[in-house]
Amino acid sequence: MPSSVKDHSLVLSRFALLLFAGACLLVITLFIMLGQYAYPSADDFCMATGVREVGFFTHLANHYVEWSGRYAGNAFYAVYPLLFGLFDGYPLIAGFLIAALFVALAFALASIFRLSLLHPLVLLVTLGVLCLYLAGLRHSASSLYWMAGALSYQTSGILLLVALGLAVRIHDRMSTDRPLSGLLGALLVIIFVAMGTNEINLIVMTAAMMVAFVHALYKGRKPGLWAGLLLFTLMCFALVYFAPGNAVRESTFPLRHDWLRSIEGSLRMGSWSILAWLGVPVFIVGSLLIPFAVHALARVSPRRFHTTGRGLLLIATITFSIPLVLQFPAWWAMGGWPPPRSVDAIFFVFLLAWLVLIGSLSLHYLPAPRLFNETGRLYSASARVLAALCLLFVLSLVINGRLNRAWHDLNELAAPLHAHLMHRHGLIDAALARGEQAVLLPNYTGEFARSVYFNDIRADWRDWRSICYAQYFGLRAVQLAGPGRTHDGAAVYD
Repeated sequence: MPSSVKDHSLVLSRFALLLFAGACLLVITLFIMLGQYAYPSADDFCMATGVREVGFFTHLANHYVEWSGRYAGNAFYAVYPLLFGLFDGYPLIAGFLIAALFVALAFALASIFRLSLLHPLVLLVTLGVLCLYLAGLRHSASSLYWMAGALSYQTSGILLLVALGLAVRIHDRMSTDRPLSGLLGALLVIIFVAMGTNEINLIVMTAAMMVAFVHALYKGRKPGLWAGLLLFTLMCFALVYFAPGNAVRESTFPLRHDWLRSIEGSLRMGSWSILAWLGVPVFIVGSLLIPFAVHALARVSPRRFHTTGRGLLLIATITFSIPLVLQFPAWWAMGGWPPPRSVDAIFFVFLLAWLVLIGSLSLHYLPAPRLFNETGRLYSASARVLAALCLLFVLSLVINGRLNRAWHDLNELAAPLHAHLMHRHGLIDAALARGEQAVLLPNYTGEFARSVYFNDIRADWRDWRSICYAQYFGLRAVQLAGPGRTHDGAAVYD
């Protein structure tokens, strides 16, 4: 190949990757900047009030007995107002979780390919995966900006990735004489915390440990360590599943525990979710970029990957079963559609499995010489394809409806809404100074920034959201007055 063609291919591929990285950074920055308008809502006020009145451990124990077995998820958003106050630092939560998710993704990727955490390819691919996930969020308001939802659901994905990376490193170290105690201890802690975040991660972590145990048996290796990890995981599963609070909570849903309804709903909504995810242009183009990423990582990795037809079939079966199986707990417990934040958590797991599936197919059916020459550079044709896909990826981000809504909220809707919500505090302070215990607050008449704001108090002072809001500020009752809109972000599917 002439040197001029090689140089042209190198320049073209570098330009494409810079374009790709720049677009991903802009998307991530958009979601971080939206966080400055995040505002406590719903359960945030309930949890903060309970911790303040009876103490951290007592309130968590009451929560475990009376409402939910999510011991870690509950602890995360109970300790925050205790340490920082409910409003101080609240806008930083989303940015912190996005940064932690980036580090966890890079850690898992570096572990799988035996590369440095700071390897440029690891960082670039991590950037793309994180961008793909954020662009695919169905309901960022409850999944990312509502403290109770974000600290229960985003942390589960972060911990899942860290557990995956640790498990891979333990697997690698078992063939050496190096000690396992440090990695094993860290994995046990991560498993314990991750199992208590939410029911979706409860199932995923348990299934992952089962797969690791069965894989060790299948390969004829000593399965004792993985059997111990599986047993520990099942003990954590029981700690959550048999919590008295779960039964109390489920009793509030009249359609719960209907097998036929749960199975039918899981299959119907799971199928709908798969089609909705796979039909988004940014997801399609991102999937077409995976072969380039996987082959580039495989070329610099000291690990050698081997895929078989049977293995690919198993990975495909698991991938397309995820949206169906993980829908079931919500349908079984509530008898209806899971909340959007649960769907986003399922999407995250599906996305990880999808990356593994497309990556495995690429390694099996697209040998590296078709993409790279003997020097490791892209062939000119491959460079042109990569550049075209990167350009299409950027265009798919531009036309993405959720990203456009987030951008519109950031520039037009979020600031007026946030100013109105903070204005309420001044009215409440004035009412308390006058010795009043019941306060009428003005309703919001503008359009809600649905990308960032989750749930508002109600016109009825007896609604649980209004009660928790009033109790947090030391009032007997609050009520919205005048014309306006009521926003219930919990009921949004779009």
